[in-house]
Amino acid sequence: MPLTIDSKTLPRYQTRAFIGTVLVLMLLVSAFFVVTAWQNGHERLRQQRLSLQQSSQEKLRQEVDATLDYINFTRQQTEAVLRDNIQAQVRQAMQLAQSIYDMEILLHGDGANAQVGQLIREALRDLRFFDGRGYIFIDTLEGECILLPISPDIEGKSLLENQDDTGHYIMRGLIEAVQNPNQAGFSRYRWYAPDYPDEMREKIAYVELFEPLNWIIGTGDYLYQVENDLKQQALNRLEALTFGDEGYIAVLHKSGQVLLSPTRPGSSGKLVSQLDSEHRKMVNWLLEQATPEGRFVEYDWYKPGAEGIHHKLSLVQEVPEWDWVLIAGIYQESMDEVLAMQKTKLEQELQNDLQWLILVLLFAMAAAILVAWIISRWLRTLMRRYQQEIDQRQVELERTADELKLSAQVFESASEGAMISDADNRIMAVNPAFTRITGYPEAEVLGKTPALLASGRHSPAFFERMWQTLQEQGTWQGEVWNRRRSGEIYPQWLSISLVRGEAGVVRNHVAMLTDMTERKEAEDQLRYLSDFDPLTDLPNRRLLRDRTIQAIARARRRHEQAALLIIDLDRFKNINDSLGHGSGDAVLKIVAARLSEQARDSDTISRLGGDEFVILLPDLDEQADLSGLASRYLQLIAEPLQVEDHTMVTTASIGLALYPGDGEDFDTLLKNADTALYHAKGQGRNNFQFFTEAMNQQVSERLLMETRLRDALGRDELELYYQPQYDFSSNRLTGCEALLRWNSSQGLVMPDRFIPLAEETGLIIPIGAWVLQQACNQAVEWDRIHGKPLTMAVNVSAVQFRPELVDEVKAALSESGFPADQLVLEVTESVLMSDVEGSISLLHQLRELGVRIALDDFGTGYASLAYLKRFALDKLKIDRTFIMGIPEDEDDVAITSSIIDIARHLRLKTVAEGVETEAHCEFLRRAGCHIAQGYFYARPLPASEFELKLK
Repeated sequence: MPLTIDSKTLPRYQTRAFIGTVLVLMLLVSAFFVVTAWQNGHERLRQQRLSLQQSSQEKLRQEVDATLDYINFTRQQTEAVLRDNIQAQVRQAMQLAQSIYDMEILLHGDGANAQVGQLIREALRDLRFFDGRGYIFIDTLEGECILLPISPDIEGKSLLENQDDTGHYIMRGLIEAVQNPNQAGFSRYRWYAPDYPDEMREKIAYVELFEPLNWIIGTGDYLYQVENDLKQQALNRLEALTFGDEGYIAVLHKSGQVLLSPTRPGSSGKLVSQLDSEHRKMVNWLLEQATPEGRFVEYDWYKPGAEGIHHKLSLVQEVPEWDWVLIAGIYQESMDEVLAMQKTKLEQELQNDLQWLILVLLFAMAAAILVAWIISRWLRTLMRRYQQEIDQRQVELERTADELKLSAQVFESASEGAMISDADNRIMAVNPAFTRITGYPEAEVLGKTPALLASGRHSPAFFERMWQTLQEQGTWQGEVWNRRRSGEIYPQWLSISLVRGEAGVVRNHVAMLTDMTERKEAEDQLRYLSDFDPLTDLPNRRLLRDRTIQAIARARRRHEQAALLIIDLDRFKNINDSLGHGSGDAVLKIVAARLSEQARDSDTISRLGGDEFVILLPDLDEQADLSGLASRYLQLIAEPLQVEDHTMVTTASIGLALYPGDGEDFDTLLKNADTALYHAKGQGRNNFQFFTEAMNQQVSERLLMETRLRDALGRDELELYYQPQYDFSSNRLTGCEALLRWNSSQGLVMPDRFIPLAEETGLIIPIGAWVLQQACNQAVEWDRIHGKPLTMAVNVSAVQFRPELVDEVKAALSESGFPADQLVLEVTESVLMSDVEGSISLLHQLRELGVRIALDDFGTGYASLAYLKRFALDKLKIDRTFIMGIPEDEDDVAITSSIIDIARHLRLKTVAEGVETEAHCEFLRRAGCHIAQGYFYARPLPASEFELKLK
């Protein structure tokens, strides 16, 4: 049945719709509040459960942390306890020996030394301590064994050459321990333990000098045995530990042995294979859950003093130092009871809230019906009035129908903006295109003149000529500037035509207008791109040239100066490589903005490309402080800048050239300023330099040297010299370092002149590969002729130290047949620390080839000792700056001794550079240095002279 809509039925339909809408909304709101209350209640329960669980976890964490602190303290006391125990035993033995000696000398006089020694030895032979494993030993200062109860067969023999598995001389260490004013001390070494007959373990001995017989009396014990005693003490303490009402700690060994189980004391000491099935399964599962940082787990297990299994929360954490697993646990019954009470309370609250909600809904429904009845009566009145207004407007619409049809036909079909005005030039109608272009809706312009669109850019004479042409020709067209409703002035193409009546009288003006903004913007953009840098909005090279030519002409007329400053950002490539070109562009924009803020209105800041900026300073007098200005620019650029999430500092180098002294045209000034810039970079960057003729000469010489260096390999002008390296212990020639020389057509060029140039230009890559191949070939030749295997050390520059180096080394070894373990690659600290993780990876790849790695100039760079142990190294080279001052300079002595001691503990060989005197040799030999290199032995020699050393 179709609905009948009129002034009577519409209010009735609206009333019904209103009541239905209110009911639906009320039901939705009610459902929302019920669901929300239920969710909030359960969320409170969840939060309370999490809070209680978190409290339990914190309690377990505190107990485990306290236990770990105790274990760490106990473990740290291992060595101290061992030292105290063995020192006490030796002192008791010394007192016994002294008593026997004093008694025998008193009875028999000084001639009874042999008899006294025998009595003391036999008196100490049967002494046992440390659960029977401890004993007293006696040695002489010459290394002869006097008493060794566990091996009496070696008594009377020399043990000076006895070494442990690290190469440490045991007897010599014991002798050194008593060579001090106290005539006593500790010595650390490794020896076969009773529990491990095939494996050496760490052992500490304490010895004292028995002066009457020049004997060394001492004893020692193994660290692991003392540690085992302390472990048992820790287990006894944990067994007695409880926390809360039911909390305790169990201990497992990672091998599966149960060390402590408060719930099943009978299982302590058993292996997992000896447990019952249920207990074994639980032990294995707990071992799987254990981590070094600890993990919380929940499971069901037996409760002491109760029947059946109960829910339990435990923290399972490894003790890596002892291979233990701690399980600290508490039972959860109390938390579950609290949560059950809260749930019951929540359900009761929800039931009460629902009852109140139903009452509120009933009241709201009654109120809605009353309001709907009132609104219905009011709508009927409004509808009657509205019907009367519609009837009146219908008459008016029929009267203006012809005008609306004409407007629709003209304006709706036009794609351009259209405007019709009457004979008095008052606007009668506009089309939608007019509104889109000008922003004026039709209602705002009707009855007004087009003067409201005027921009003010055209003079009265312009409009007089336009109206004159319009009256004479009946039409006018041209480009004008008008104003939009927003106030924006824009270009417009305007065409006006007159519409005349039968008598020739003007009835209407018809204007067609087109927006030319996009066309003008395209023209401006093309013009802008020809003169400006699109990234920084600074003038480009073309516009800079034009302004420089104008500035030079003006300076020539006024007898003034002008200057060009070239600014280049230092190491800008690193920003692009590490952070990406987007960050690099952001840095360029920030620098451009800073330079623009500092510049005068008459200055021109230009970007030529890349990271290079040029500043034109016109109208300078002779008192202009260009040095101060350049310094301010350097300080401005060096201020910290923020790019995305990175805070960085970048520096710059500046080259300056002045008109007319340094050039009278743009190209000359720019070239000379660039020369000064290159000199500034050569002076260490972050500075400025004025152009001088000497710079021009240096640049020319550098270019000439670069050209000759590129041809040096092809002309066979490069040569290797070899500086011998000698072993301190045997004073035997063991190897050499290959050093590069350049026999240029202009004479011998030393490495400090051409190596930096080769690194800067990239020539170091082919040169370095040539050096590596030549050194390997030469070493193989010497080995073949003289049968003396020598190590060959080759320096690797920062540019060479890259992943491709592995293939280059592999190729040199393969082509020459040189053994990899005789090749030593020397790298500096700065090279390794520039990319620590990359360096570690590359060093491991080289070591996998069998090559040895030496850290060159150790101590002069900034290597962290924390990183030093991560690098795969074989040798440390002590820089000559520390060698030259020894033994007179105490600082050099301390530094050199420390480096040798560090290397010895890291099992690295040390090579001393710059050894030039016998005093150097004597000190380094005593300090434990392995290899010497310096003028005391030989200067760097050509291959032919080095061969004489081999013979």
